[in-house]
Amino acid sequence: MAGVFYGSATSSSASDGGTTDISESFSDNGTNQRNITLKFLYGDNKVFTQSYHEDTAIGDLKTLLTEVFNTPTNNLKLLLGEKELNDDSILNELGAEPFGVLELRLLSTNSDDKLSIDEAFRDYTIPDVITVRVQTSDEGIKDVVVEVENRAIIKPFLGGYVDTHSGLEYHHGYTQTGPPKPKIPPEMKNHRDTQTYFMRNRKLDMPYGHATQMAAENLWIPAVGDRILTPGPYETADEREKRLDVEGKVRVIQRYFRAWLTRKRLKEYSEEYHKRIRLMLEREELERREDLERKKRDLISRVFPRTAADFSMLYAMTERWKKAEIKRIIEMHCGPARIAEFYLLLEKEIQILRCIDELRLKLKNDRKIQKEIDFFKTIGDPWTFKSTYKNIPVVVDTLETQKGRTFRELYEAICDPTLDGSNRMLVFLELRRGLESHNCVISNELVDLIDRACELLARGFESRHIETLQKRIEALLLHHFQQSECNEGVTNRYNRLTEKAMKENLFYCHSCKKLKPIECYNVGVKTNAAKICATCRFIDRSKEPWIDISPYRFILRQIRKNERLLHALSSIAFIIQDKDIYYLVTHIWHGHSALSECDNIYQLRLCRWDKTKDWSPWNCILLTAEEAKAHLKIDKLEDVYDEHFLSNVFNKHALTKKYFAQSFDIDKCVRETYVDDDYVNQYLEEKKLCP
Repeated sequence: MAGVFYGSATSSSASDGGTTDISESFSDNGTNQRNITLKFLYGDNKVFTQSYHEDTAIGDLKTLLTEVFNTPTNNLKLLLGEKELNDDSILNELGAEPFGVLELRLLSTNSDDKLSIDEAFRDYTIPDVITVRVQTSDEGIKDVVVEVENRAIIKPFLGGYVDTHSGLEYHHGYTQTGPPKPKIPPEMKNHRDTQTYFMRNRKLDMPYGHATQMAAENLWIPAVGDRILTPGPYETADEREKRLDVEGKVRVIQRYFRAWLTRKRLKEYSEEYHKRIRLMLEREELERREDLERKKRDLISRVFPRTAADFSMLYAMTERWKKAEIKRIIEMHCGPARIAEFYLLLEKEIQILRCIDELRLKLKNDRKIQKEIDFFKTIGDPWTFKSTYKNIPVVVDTLETQKGRTFRELYEAICDPTLDGSNRMLVFLELRRGLESHNCVISNELVDLIDRACELLARGFESRHIETLQKRIEALLLHHFQQSECNEGVTNRYNRLTEKAMKENLFYCHSCKKLKPIECYNVGVKTNAAKICATCRFIDRSKEPWIDISPYRFILRQIRKNERLLHALSSIAFIIQDKDIYYLVTHIWHGHSALSECDNIYQLRLCRWDKTKDWSPWNCILLTAEEAKAHLKIDKLEDVYDEHFLSNVFNKHALTKKYFAQSFDIDKCVRETYVDDDYVNQYLEEKKLCP
């Protein structure tokens, strides 16, 4: 039977007194839920009826009943007839049909604890089941089990009044009817009201919050900002100090803070240690690679010399080989055999020197070609300069630079060795047409040479037969391009740059009788005037022997690198030259380590003698790389070296000060980084070195 019964009835669970207004409905509401109505008999034949699902266990049922009867679960016991039910039994296993009624006996295992639900109906409203007797036309009277749905709302407390005489409380009323259901569900409603959050403030009653006395019975309604203090037991200052234990807490905080600080410092020190180890390994690896690269460069320079230092190294090697051979011949031969060996040695030396001169001649030709390339690049490249607006580079391609590129293409075509006879003749004819507008001695001679070359090519001669004529044409053409009156002003820019370079810092060479810039002179610490250029010194070796300067140049680079790492203030390490390092190593320290007397120049280093002072020729010592590392770790030199060694080093430093006296004076005013320009100018004026 489906439907809803409205009215007033007596609940079977309220048989111990009281009725309630209910809205009744039958359990069979079209869902799949299958419930069983349980009638609990307890106390003096009191009845409590409730509906539960058929799969509910007896243990779960006892848990639900503990909230109703306010008693522990272990105090409840359920009986079906005379049989006690265990907690694992299920309701549908007790023989009750769905929507049927099952009668159970509810007992308490504790005799002192009586089951009562009087307080449960006051504080806890629970669903209930009632039996309604319905009058039908066909069957007469029929009992129908109806489940009561609890639709009571929770009434909020809105305040009220207390009668001071009777003590009764009168609360402000509140309707029991809840808000009506919306016609459209909120999730289906799409309106601006649901999308816009609107708030409105309005003052009600009192303009500010304060406590209010409601009655004379000491009843107060506190304000929101009130702080309620409750007095406690009295304690003395010693008891309070002991209870708070401020010193103990401070000690704990200090202990934990010091432990944290120790861990932090240990972590930082560990990171710093590993960082230094890593840097040391990287530095050692860098030094090893630099040493290998240096040896590789020296080997390449010996096979393919490119600079004057490379040729000096070859001449020095030849000189050492010659001395070794002379010593060997003197020791092993005598008489005519010695003379014959000397003749063979002289022939070998001449052959070696001839090979070195051939390399120099080839390098000279390469530099000549490079000079020609630089000339055409200077006259053909566009002008480039930076503008005053944001330093934007500006490139200007003038008529002169375009004409210069035309000259370069024509000269490259003339000098191309891969051209055959017919193509070379076409290039000559094109050059001849360009020279017809010129009327000078060089252009006329060029036209005669071109006519002669074209006639020979037309008669069937190959390019190799006119090689001499070809070189004359190339030289005259280059000379023609370099003449300002013949190239329509193309070389004006080149001439201006050349004149600008020749106006400043020119010195007269007493050997070759030429004016050369300061870059062409070897300037050292003891140089007072530029008299002989580097080219003349290279040719004339009467005053000094051949020197392999590359190892000493490497030692100087190592000195400057270490001084930069140590942030040295002295400038003497950056003023001194490689020739001065050669003098220090060879004449002061005699070319070997001061400790182990190792004479391998590739392993020697000039490190600081006193590590607390900047490097200088009078504060250095010649050691190997490993000895230098160990020496720089010494804090007090007197504790490590004996008096004889110390006096020997001091004597060498005294000789060095005498030799480098001029650099000692310059170091007073010149610094690598911290320079006072006024002081330097004043010093130079006193020495009459300023222009």
